[in-house]
Amino acid sequence: MWVIRAVLIAFIVIAVIAFASFNLNTNQQVNVDLIYVKYIDVPLVTIVFWSFVAGMLVSLIMFISVYIKLSVQLRIANKRSTALESEVSILRNRPIEESVNLIKDINKDDELKSPFESGENR
Repeated sequence: MWVIRAVLIAFIVIAVIAFASFNLNTNQQVNVDLIYVKYIDVPLVTIVFWSFVAGMLVSLIMFISVYIKLSVQLRIANKRSTALESEVSILRNRPIEESVNLIKDINKDDELKSPFESGENR
């Protein structure tokens, strides 16, 4: 797996260097019209660099928000898992006689009729 990561990083570095070297010509200038400010004759390399930095910052913020959300979900799942494991261990350690009595009580409840039933069908 580390080989694939190393090749991918090398490919990205080569692509960035190639992109920078092909766009290094200072004659390539553009006009930038932001909402409140206008910049005239800005080198293209500067625009590409700051766009890259802005994209990295947005990606970082999105990654942090997803990471926090997943860590909170993991913590909740771990707490629930611990609670369920303790409940299972309590149920396993319960005496057999008590379990038999519980089963008998459940069977008796099946014979009882619901208080919500009435003789009338609507």
